[in-house]
Amino acid sequence: NSVPAALLSPSATTTRAKSKPLIAQGPVFQVTPGKTFKEPAYVVMDAGTVQSYTPLKQHDIMHPKSELRRLRVPHLSDKFDSSSVPSPLSHMTASFVDRGSWALQALHKNTEVRAYYQTLLAGPRKLLHFNPKEITAAIVTCGGLCPGLNSVIREIVMMLHLYGVDRIYGIVGGFKGVMTPENWLELSPDTVADIHIRGGTVLVSDRGNPPHSEMAKVLKDHGVRQYFVIGGDGTLTGAMQTYDAMCELNWECAVVGVPKTIDNDIAVIDKTFGFDTACTEAKKAIDSAYVEATCNANCIGLVKLLGKESGFVSLNAVLASRVVDLCLLPEMAVDMDKVLAYCEELMSTKGYGVIVVSQGCGMLFQGERVPGPEDDVGVWLKDEILARFKQKSKTLTIKYIDPTYMIRAVPANASDSVYCSVLAQHAVNGAMAGFTGVTVAKVYERIVYLPTLALARQQRKSVNTKGRWFSRLLFSTKQPDLTPDGELSPVTPQIKDKEALKSSSRPVSINMALDPGDEVHRLEVINLACKWPSRNIETPLRRSVLDGELFLNNNAWTTQTFQKWGASDTSGRKVLQMLRSGPREILHWDPSDLSNAAAIVTCGGICPGLNSVIREVVKMLNAYGVKKIYGIIGGFKGCVAPETWIELTEKGVQDIHNEGGSVLVSDRGNPPHIEIAKSLANKNIRQYFVLGGDGTNKGAMQTFDAMQEIDHECSVIGIPKTIDNDIALLDTSFGFDTASTEAAKAIISAYVESTTNANCIGLVKLMGRHCGFIAALATIAARVVDVCLIPEMSISKEKLLDYVAEVMRRKQHAVIVVAEGCGDTIISSDSGQTDAGGNKVLADVGPYLKEEITTHCKKLNIPLSVKYIDPTYMIRSVPANAYDSLYCATLAQQAVHGAMAGYSGVTVGKVDERYVMLPIHAITKGTRSVDVKGRIYERLIATTKQPSFAP
Repeated sequence: NSVPAALLSPSATTTRAKSKPLIAQGPVFQVTPGKTFKEPAYVVMDAGTVQSYTPLKQHDIMHPKSELRRLRVPHLSDKFDSSSVPSPLSHMTASFVDRGSWALQALHKNTEVRAYYQTLLAGPRKLLHFNPKEITAAIVTCGGLCPGLNSVIREIVMMLHLYGVDRIYGIVGGFKGVMTPENWLELSPDTVADIHIRGGTVLVSDRGNPPHSEMAKVLKDHGVRQYFVIGGDGTLTGAMQTYDAMCELNWECAVVGVPKTIDNDIAVIDKTFGFDTACTEAKKAIDSAYVEATCNANCIGLVKLLGKESGFVSLNAVLASRVVDLCLLPEMAVDMDKVLAYCEELMSTKGYGVIVVSQGCGMLFQGERVPGPEDDVGVWLKDEILARFKQKSKTLTIKYIDPTYMIRAVPANASDSVYCSVLAQHAVNGAMAGFTGVTVAKVYERIVYLPTLALARQQRKSVNTKGRWFSRLLFSTKQPDLTPDGELSPVTPQIKDKEALKSSSRPVSINMALDPGDEVHRLEVINLACKWPSRNIETPLRRSVLDGELFLNNNAWTTQTFQKWGASDTSGRKVLQMLRSGPREILHWDPSDLSNAAAIVTCGGICPGLNSVIREVVKMLNAYGVKKIYGIIGGFKGCVAPETWIELTEKGVQDIHNEGGSVLVSDRGNPPHIEIAKSLANKNIRQYFVLGGDGTNKGAMQTFDAMQEIDHECSVIGIPKTIDNDIALLDTSFGFDTASTEAAKAIISAYVESTTNANCIGLVKLMGRHCGFIAALATIAARVVDVCLIPEMSISKEKLLDYVAEVMRRKQHAVIVVAEGCGDTIISSDSGQTDAGGNKVLADVGPYLKEEITTHCKKLNIPLSVKYIDPTYMIRSVPANAYDSLYCATLAQQAVHGAMAGYSGVTVGKVDERYVMLPIHAITKGTRSVDVKGRIYERLIATTKQPSFAP
């Protein structure tokens, strides 16, 4: 994320004198003194004032013994002459990068010694190594199936065609298929147009491979100059062996990998494509098991999920579903007798249970009876549990669900579909520029090129049974320690200092990675201990759900990802350093103080995941020992009507995450914040959780200021929400992923209508008052849209109508997507009316556009029918999908951790893949929107192929 210009200064510092009020206003970034150092600068601000401005030292942002290393990326010009052909994309993009473009992993200031890597940014280059007209390209998919394979194939073909490549082969049957070129498919934009709607791969995946020297010879004989390999770490290893064989043949060919596995176990990268979709499907299976377990007497719902050596699918699906009582991962050591005893306990206390086991758990069980190497661990576990209950004459039925191949055989959801597009397009950009032996991947939210050899040699990622995510799993399931007596639980840490990466990198200093004029701004946050004495209570979580090593201190700072757009990018960059969110060992509040209470309020429009957040706030508060928790009904207005508040309990919120909307009834508008503060003080509210968008967070801050006036000590914590995804700094806001997926479904429905009715337009209106992220992302994901209109565009209605008429003459069908905010651009709406939240009332652009198109085509004698779809409130009123559900749970837990530690006037969020606390003003001083000169917009135009509609 770029940092909005208005956000440039920390708010308040925890070192402020206690006699001063807690101030939380001012820009996030501030104009600095104008000093010039030979090194980058380190800036600490206090309430908008520069507190210190010094040369940046390593210990300011990372452990003094940690190191920075720059990864080497192979390039064909190291051995062959480059054609240096100007890119044909010059008329389409201004987002060119060069070999001076890089991203540096986010840096953590903690006790951990590790290596941080500087990686080459992916993207189009102005000069190409290859002449596109002379290129033959080939694509191969290997290993198991995965959601999104066809999406990657499609976008590679589309991007190659955009460059001007005409000869593209699809290799059928994995690496084995390389040896049978007579079976290769000729791929073109027409042949791949709709394949993304199908699961699996049109190229037929397979495992195993012939000798790589023979494969290299076949590829050379057929003139293949660009070879795209889609697969997991084993496939990437094979790609490198083929690359080495090509080098021996002196054959000039760019070999580019696109990493794939639903196990999500490839080292270094944020996640692999298809993983989100697989987790969503796995969650559906778990939800079905829960229904079976709770609706049949004396019943266990047992689900087996994919995961041979790593349990990420099971872990994420279980955390998303929140109904599982026992989860077994391949990384665990498990005493089978303890498992059986816990099953008996579940049935005697609850009367039902839900169990999830990963397929790779066959080797983890210890005891008298263990599964054999050929046993299906799911069936084996079912039989063992039934045998135990039969032996003890206890009644039990088990409903067994094995969705193993279902979760990987489906098409990609919206999020994965867009991710596939991005990876595929950058794979082609890299190949055209001459990079070889590289893999395109997302690292700390940046798309980069990694050396394939180093990546393939890395130890696979696995669930760390001493880490935070496993701790969250135990908190959710409440399962006991199942480790055999006398044996320590296995430690499976994430590999942090990777020797394989080191062998492909060289050390650099901070002054080599950053330039003079670059600044790191520490974003201070408020702690109530600056004004009120802390209770200094040891956290009860140490005794229940968390290992001592997982607690953070008040010096746990992390930076944004550093990046440079090219050698010419010499302007000073400003990067935030933020305080990581998470549990602290010493609490500001005493959770056992029964006179105190917590309150939760939801404001603004509803959004997928609101109930998930409410549920997890309650669950985590209960884990700390907070007993009195109020749900405020009706948004801020309800704050001054305490007689309508409801008491929230664990039992009462148990299943609300399966419902859309908010059980607390959201609303817009607010009474005077001093009245809200007084009402909260009268009920002795000490932790106040506010769920809403930037306007709601502004209101939370005003309430915090009012609390200062009446001297009421309270932790005010924001949890940012909007399906528009327009909140500054954050990677994404919860609910956006779900809403985009639902929006893409509406677009596909419009496509079906338009293509199966004569002379038909499918017209879809989507949410997006001031920004077009939902419309843009859903359009890119669906890949069937001819025209997409978003509020950020300048639109001539006449040009738009003429183009729609042209499309109808040419295709006899079309799909059009328009964001609701275009009701203020295509139509002049100057009524001056506003809604309760102060938002301008917009004209309804959907019916207007339908009428205008119909009238225009009628004048031109073009036969036409328009099928209009308005899913506006459908896409926001559904429960959260797996990704959003897990994201909501994590945000909620982080909010409670921050509140109990005494932080206030803060909001929790994920920035560059790290959960942090931000002063609320950091997300309210400006919003983000689709940059019409940026890459998202370029992808949108490349997908729709629409012209400019600017007047």
